[in-house]
Amino acid sequence: MVSTWGAYKYKVSVKFVLHHDYVVLRRLAIVVVDVKELVRSLERVINVIEFYRGRSEKDGDKSVELTSIADRLHAIEADISRLVADVSSVVPQSSGWQGYSAPRAGTLSVLSDDSFMSAYEEFAVTLDDDILRDVVSLPEDQLLFYKDGLKAANNGEVEYRKMRGDVCQCESELDFAAKLWCLRQAFAVCLNDDHRRMWLAKAGRTLLGDILRHSKQDPAQFYIAFDALIDFFRVESNICQMEEELAGRGVVDYGFWDVVLDFILLDSFDDIKSPPSAVYSVTKNYFLSNSMKYSTISTIIWSMLKAKRQRLKDQHGFIAHIYNVSEAVSPAITLGFLGTDPRIGELCQYFKEQITQFVVDIFNSKRVRYTTVDALAEDVWIILENRTEAVRTRLGTELIPA
Repeated sequence: MVSTWGAYKYKVSVKFVLHHDYVVLRRLAIVVVDVKELVRSLERVINVIEFYRGRSEKDGDKSVELTSIADRLHAIEADISRLVADVSSVVPQSSGWQGYSAPRAGTLSVLSDDSFMSAYEEFAVTLDDDILRDVVSLPEDQLLFYKDGLKAANNGEVEYRKMRGDVCQCESELDFAAKLWCLRQAFAVCLNDDHRRMWLAKAGRTLLGDILRHSKQDPAQFYIAFDALIDFFRVESNICQMEEELAGRGVVDYGFWDVVLDFILLDSFDDIKSPPSAVYSVTKNYFLSNSMKYSTISTIIWSMLKAKRQRLKDQHGFIAHIYNVSEAVSPAITLGFLGTDPRIGELCQYFKEQITQFVVDIFNSKRVRYTTVDALAEDVWIILENRTEAVRTRLGTELIPA
């Protein structure tokens, strides 16, 4: 009996170590992808500088310095690749796993299916199927948390403001409701940590500020409005006020999905698809300069928000703070999505794609584990971190126009 228990504990400890090695391996693969993207961006800059190199000694010095940086990054990339190979060598290779070609949908995404899988395949990683059963593909009888969600959905216990099954790529409205029931609890677990909440707020502030700077706009007004919104949440009585305001707009739950993703972000993306005719005509006018377009759109949005503010019950509540943030960022983002500048348009589209793909990922039972609330929360947070870092890397490696 003792020996059996000892063997069991040994097996569990080995699986824990191997699973930890897999997590390390996956994060290293993410770093390699980021380094490669950074190197590609540097090489584009070097090519531009090389074109003008003969014009001044200063340009020549910049080219030499950037080339040196790119060379060092190549060396770092090679070192990480060797480290990944070392980590993968300690993980046992099972013949069953070696002969199995996992579908792309069975992986946790980093930048996209192709970017992560190319790094995954490049290093010839082979992991035991028994160890990866909880992060690749699970049989339905193990999705116990999802089954609880199905029961709640069937009993009519899951309410929502909008049915987002099409955006989330769910099989049915029932599937959407069941997974939403699970995700609300998972997000609550994720954001029950002060450090995570601070990290998420800081990330949102940085990303939107960077988009403004790429649009040649001063983010100072946005920072003031965003910081005031964060301060609003620090007062406990304001939370009840926020819930009252949101309830009046059909929001039935006050967690991350319902407020940030559904009510703010996804609704904003819907609005971009069908902008007011006055805004659309300005963005597509090739005879106006970008500065004139920005000024005109700012005036239109200011007028629209002024009318909305006048209808607010509380002029200093949550919705009022959202309007302040919107007034600061909407002109640049609207012009980015609808305007004629392909560079900023590509950045805005990438930002949108990462958010929408995050939504698709967390509703996919082949990417996250609907086994327990803690397992789901862990996977959701990893994907959230990866998607956020992907946008941060993209914005950080693109040159901000002078």
